[in-house]
Amino acid sequence: MKLHGYWLATGAVLTLVLFHLFPDPIEARYLRATDAPSSTSGIDQLYATRPPNLFYHNVGLLELLVTNVGLIGNPFGLDSFGAGWGGGEFLFAAGLWIGAVASDNLSYVSTGVSSGSFSLEFLPEPDPIDTIYPSFEGVLGGNRTGFSSTVDDDGDGLTDEDFHNGRDDDGDGLTDEDFEAISQQMFSCQYTDFTERAQDTNPEHRPLNLLVQQRSFAWSTPGSNEFIGFEFTIWNDGFETLRDVYIGFFVDSDAGPRDAESYWTDDGGAYLNLDTLYVNPARNDECAAETLNIEICYMHDIKDDGQTATGGDIDGYFGGMFLGHTIDPIGVFAPEEVGIYSAAFFSSNAPYPEGDPGNDFERYDLLSSGNKPTRPTTQPDDYRYVFSAGPFAELLPDENLMFQTAFVIGSGRGGMVRNAMNAQRIYNGIWRDVDGRADTGIEGRETCLIAIGPGEPARWTDPCRDLSPVRVIKETECIPENYVDNDCDLCTPDPLCIGCEKLVHWVGSVAPPSPSMNNDEPKDPTVTVRLPAGDKSVRLEWDNISELAVDPISGKILWTGYKVNQAKDWNRPTGSIGPAPDDWQVVFEISSDPKDGLGEDSPHHIKHFTDFTVTSTYDVLTGASGPDSIKPYYPVGRYKYTDTGGLHNGMLYYYDITAFSTIPDTLDPGDPLLGIEPTIAYYELESRPTATEDQAVIPIWSGTSSMDDIYVIPNPYIRGGQPASWDLNPSDSDPTGTKIAFAHLPRKKCEIHIYTLAGDLVQTLEHDPALDAALGRESNSGTVFWNLITSNGQDVVSGVYLFAANCGSDTKVGRFVIIR
Repeated sequence: MKLHGYWLATGAVLTLVLFHLFPDPIEARYLRATDAPSSTSGIDQLYATRPPNLFYHNVGLLELLVTNVGLIGNPFGLDSFGAGWGGGEFLFAAGLWIGAVASDNLSYVSTGVSSGSFSLEFLPEPDPIDTIYPSFEGVLGGNRTGFSSTVDDDGDGLTDEDFHNGRDDDGDGLTDEDFEAISQQMFSCQYTDFTERAQDTNPEHRPLNLLVQQRSFAWSTPGSNEFIGFEFTIWNDGFETLRDVYIGFFVDSDAGPRDAESYWTDDGGAYLNLDTLYVNPARNDECAAETLNIEICYMHDIKDDGQTATGGDIDGYFGGMFLGHTIDPIGVFAPEEVGIYSAAFFSSNAPYPEGDPGNDFERYDLLSSGNKPTRPTTQPDDYRYVFSAGPFAELLPDENLMFQTAFVIGSGRGGMVRNAMNAQRIYNGIWRDVDGRADTGIEGRETCLIAIGPGEPARWTDPCRDLSPVRVIKETECIPENYVDNDCDLCTPDPLCIGCEKLVHWVGSVAPPSPSMNNDEPKDPTVTVRLPAGDKSVRLEWDNISELAVDPISGKILWTGYKVNQAKDWNRPTGSIGPAPDDWQVVFEISSDPKDGLGEDSPHHIKHFTDFTVTSTYDVLTGASGPDSIKPYYPVGRYKYTDTGGLHNGMLYYYDITAFSTIPDTLDPGDPLLGIEPTIAYYELESRPTATEDQAVIPIWSGTSSMDDIYVIPNPYIRGGQPASWDLNPSDSDPTGTKIAFAHLPRKKCEIHIYTLAGDLVQTLEHDPALDAALGRESNSGTVFWNLITSNGQDVVSGVYLFAANCGSDTKVGRFVIIR
């Protein structure tokens, strides 16, 4: 295990995006228990750094652990990846850095994680509300500008005014009713650098009084599922003006097989600045081709050579890049264009600048240096890197800066670059008509100029024409006459979309969200849900939330059906939080329009799996037009499917219900006058199945009426001799990774006492069918599992053991053998 010495727009009115990464020491350790807030009690439950408060982006091929303490990754020693892809690990920790010159003319840097600092400087406020909030595109209240007809929910002229944080930010008495939901899986949170706890645990920390609002986005569709996007809004929540602001990220991107010894010691890295040409196959006009600038810092595992590289091998190049940030077309308050200002790689323990910066002065010096690597790293080593954006001239009280970044992965450098291009295109988005005017969004005029402030005009020189006169802008609000061509590109705004003046970012193909199931944490505690496990069977139930989500581009509900996905033979590989993408298979498909063409007579038709006795709990304003504008929500239990296909009791199975849309694509419009029918192809847009370890379903033996039927399985128990999915690799939460079962217990309350042959009590287990029924478990259960841990918390040793099952006045005595 790695030990670390830290724990760790463009468009109408221009926006800012910045991203940077920073180094950490070679000799290091995991965060101390006092450094990494636990989630077990009191205020520490606010920190999304420990089970059960963990949030993984896991709908795509890249899995990433996100927190609400200014860092991402896994410096906490958890049995999971920080960033997992293809079975390998790629991230120890990455932390946000924000540096500025304060009112005392000294420079300070607030950090999510850094070398030389063993505690967190960014923390949420001490309020249970401040946690991470998951969402998805199309959810109620998550209307998107340019796509939804109800984006201004209350008619006050404001949109996206209620950040998804559990608070009433717009003061209308409602909570999170008007936020912008993006992607298949969105996480939102906020934190500050001035909490009392942060200052108490970091005596040398001088807060800049910053409030950070963080959103992260993941997609499941091919081409979009190998990067995670981030958007940060940095608010000056204090009373002093912050000058010469830089924003960045520190990244310790360890690459390698997580179970290999010292896998982080043989990495390589580089800074890449590349212009690439992308040709849109859906267009044939002069705007089909566009140049994308890819500026990225990345790391990768170097192939073992038995000498300098010995940490195991894994495919994959993993990097962090800018997608956008606040810019100033005049170049006064912010950079004129998006880009990396400083970048550096470190692997030495030497003092800064050869090694990692160790204090705020050195960190700020790094952020503001303007230096970038000119060649890749040389020898394999444990590298860290930083990259930054800026300078931003000042950040006034109650004002904000924004920046957008992505963590990208791919097979080889070429695969990473292709996925970086996809990330950039999705962030770049599409042009939409938001103001309803025909005289904006035309003739290549993409930028609206506004004055610096009242009585302080802005001056702009046309970059597209030599010797053009300086234009003076006095208006403090955007007006049609002040739209100009600032990028010298007639393809912005999109000439095919007349009047589309607004560039809407983060637009990607989104499948219908997966429904809630009976193995999820219940959203409504008043609704009783039966859990899945049965005797050689699994009963799945789900709701209809997938049928209420509107596609942001078409404005329609595109849901077609559901797929029942199963994963088996999973044995908890090191670092894994659940089955990998290749572990899943579709076992059944349910549709409103079955592919066999039999309609309602098809065994796959949705009506055969609908429980019409489950009534709607409320109506939903979907945001669609016509009859789909209001639809009823049915809770978990609306749909039911029972899988009995070759299941074995005691084995671990994973299930996920995913939703899909069948989308028509006209390949040839045909010619009605000549009687030629159009050629239409159909493709499916579907979400990817996911599950975490705690969502495993274990079929169980049913209860009986006879004490004589009780037995132990397997008997003898031989470590490693059981079928796949019986024994798992041990973990912190399951130190043995194994179990035995007491099967066919009677349908009444029992106590099972386990003894050594010498008569010493080893463990006592309880069996209570009535309690199982009350908790939604199988009321006919006749099974109790034991993890081979004694009542004193010790592993049992090999030997012969006795058991006595006491069920009321009846007792069954037996013996079993353990060979370890």
